[in-house]
Amino acid sequence: MKNLVALFIIFSVGVSFSQTSVSGGIYQNTTWTAAGSPYIVTGSIVVFPGKTLTIEPGCEVRFTADYSFNTGNFMYLEIRGALVALGTDANKIKFTSSDTTDGFQNWLGINIKGSQGGTSQLDRIELHNAWYGINNDVPEPGVSYNFTNCRFKNNNYALQLNADLYYTNCVFEKNGVGQAAQYIYGSMNATNCQFTQNFCSVTWSNSITLVDCIFTGNTNNIISCPGTIQNCSFINNDFAFAESFGVQIIDCFFDGNNVGIDESGSSNISNSVFTNNSIAVKLGDNSLLTNNTITNNGTGVQVRGTNPSSAQIMYNQLCNNVNYNLENITDKNFQVNTNCFCSSDSTTIENGIYDGYDDITRGLVNYAIYDDSCANILSYVTKVELNELAGLPELNTTWKIWQVNGDLHVLVENETQIQLFDMAGTIFLNKAILAGETLLKLEVAAGIYMLSDQNGNRHKFYFGNQ
Repeated sequence: MKNLVALFIIFSVGVSFSQTSVSGGIYQNTTWTAAGSPYIVTGSIVVFPGKTLTIEPGCEVRFTADYSFNTGNFMYLEIRGALVALGTDANKIKFTSSDTTDGFQNWLGINIKGSQGGTSQLDRIELHNAWYGINNDVPEPGVSYNFTNCRFKNNNYALQLNADLYYTNCVFEKNGVGQAAQYIYGSMNATNCQFTQNFCSVTWSNSITLVDCIFTGNTNNIISCPGTIQNCSFINNDFAFAESFGVQIIDCFFDGNNVGIDESGSSNISNSVFTNNSIAVKLGDNSLLTNNTITNNGTGVQVRGTNPSSAQIMYNQLCNNVNYNLENITDKNFQVNTNCFCSSDSTTIENGIYDGYDDITRGLVNYAIYDDSCANILSYVTKVELNELAGLPELNTTWKIWQVNGDLHVLVENETQIQLFDMAGTIFLNKAILAGETLLKLEVAAGIYMLSDQNGNRHKFYFGNQ
């Protein structure tokens, strides 16, 4: 009897005008019903080990706002036992504050105490104005949380769960951080979700898979998260990707961002469209940028890192970007022979490439000139001999070059188109040759020349009497 009396003293319940006031400890299995909603939290609540708090669909749990701006005074729901809060599409469960002013987080959140056996089942919920949102105190390897048709709004951190998280048709709006760091363990999978007006959408996850998601009006979206992002749209954000590495970005759309992709290396960016961004792509080492349309941005591609030759920039259209189509931030030389700049005029193309010709602290960039269809190479501009074939696929032409009595002999395994340049990029020869040996009679001054094939493979040689 004494324990029963203590129970009702510590966990007080008062019902008036179809609302229920709650606070204190939960020591027995308890259900909060839709009929008793809203539940007004007047003091922090702890669900003790071995006990379950079940919240019915349609319930609203309203935490009394704290105005001290001291998180130590914020009210919370702590789960050392079990929490079951499974709403429906028609009747979601809402965890909120008595003051839902935008930008004002005034209750602490829901803490899953896995260190004491705490567990939770949460789905079709809304979470508003919490400081730490939904979080756990220990990693949960192998544990999955599935969130469908959920809404996370106005939280400092919406979720901080070191587990495997699956979101479907969820909305993250006006949070400090939507999906927060998973330093020790965890992954994030999101399908058809919306992220809007967050300071950060996703930060420091171990692995992410995002499909058919929309990111609009955020300060930062994806920070330092490896993984796959496919068929997503990034519109009017400050950074769509920041400090990224190891990302696979496929079939995505970037429009009106300050920076589309800021990545530090080992990424694959393909079949995507970039337009109206201040900077479309900042490309790091060991990355692949292929089959993208990068047009009408401030700057198309900035190549950075310590070894730009390790990056492959292939089969992109880099056209009509206001400042530069391509900017070499490094002091290294590389080439982009398989990319089209939507002009057959070398001066126009050169004006759109910022390299060592513009700033002696930068390296030089070799490139090809395509016809208006971007299908056929007209000529190559070779500013510098390169030891590596940066930005090119594997060689498919094997050849040898030698001179006999002032004639140049070329031996190739496959039929190919060749061009002869001097070191200033002036073209002296452009012709197709068949497989086997070809004799070229050259009427050029003695000097150093470059012979290049249709794939950008090249030989540097001295022609003339030695």
